[in-house]
Amino acid sequence: MHSAVEWFTAMRGTLVKELKIQKRYVGWMVASLIQPIIWMVLFKLIGTGFGIGQTASGYDFTSYLILGVLLLMILSQSLWGAGLALRTEQYRGTLESLFMTPARLTAVLVGFALSDLVFAGYLLAVGYVIGTFVFGLSLVVTDPVGLAVAFIVTIYGVTGFAFLFAAVTLVIKQANALVNTLQPVLFMITGVFFPITALPTALRQFSLLLPLTQGFLAIQEITLKGALLIDVLPLLIGTIVSGTVLALIGIASLRATIKSARRRGLLGAF
Repeated sequence: MHSAVEWFTAMRGTLVKELKIQKRYVGWMVASLIQPIIWMVLFKLIGTGFGIGQTASGYDFTSYLILGVLLLMILSQSLWGAGLALRTEQYRGTLESLFMTPARLTAVLVGFALSDLVFAGYLLAVGYVIGTFVFGLSLVVTDPVGLAVAFIVTIYGVTGFAFLFAAVTLVIKQANALVNTLQPVLFMITGVFFPITALPTALRQFSLLLPLTQGFLAIQEITLKGALLIDVLPLLIGTIVSGTVLALIGIASLRATIKSARRRGLLGAF
C-alpha cells in the first residue's frame, strides 16, 4: 500500500509540474494549433481542387482528412511529450536528480502521458470546433459511448508506443531530429491521411500490427461510418494487446538503458 501511494504521489507530481510548465508557455499552446490548421487548409484545397467526394473506402474525403488532423494531434503530442520525457528532463538538467529520488520510472512516464492527454484534449476540442465550423467536418456518430471507449483505448496504445520511444531517445541524442523523421513515416503507415488499403500488402500487414493503426481505424469507423462499439471491438482489443506489448518492451528497454548509462556515467551526457 505504501508503495502504491508513493507511485501515485510521483505520478501526480510529474503531472502537476508538466501542466504548470505548459501553462507558463502559452505561446507553445497557440503554436501547436497553427500547424494543424495549415494541414486542414491544405487538404481542404486538395480535395476541392481534385473534386474528390469520397474515398474508395466510403469515407467522406474532407471529413476523413480533418479527422486525420485531429488524430495526428494525439500522436504528435505523445511523441513530443511522453516520448521525449527523459530527454526533456536531461535538457532541463534534472535527469540525474530525478534518478537520485525514490520515484518510480513508470510513475514519471505516466505523469508525462497524462499531461499529454490533458493538452491533447485541449487541441482536439479546439481542432474539432475549427474543423466543423470552418472546414466542413461532418461526423456520423451513432454510438457516443463507443467513440469515448475507442479514444481511450487509442490513447492507451499511443502511450505504449511513446514509452518504447522514450527508451530510444536516451540512446540517440538527436531526439528532435528523430521525432521529425518518425512523425511523417507514422502518418503514412497508420492510415491518418489516407486509407491503409493504398499501402503495399506487406507494409499494410505490418501497419495493422501497430496499436496506432488499429485505434485510428476504430475511430474512423465510428465517426465516419456510424459503426458501433461491437463492430470495432476486434480493433480495440488489438490496440490494447499491441499497446501493452510495446509499453512493456519500452519499460524494459528504459531500465536496461538507464542501468547502462548509470554504469558508464552517461546520464547527463549530451
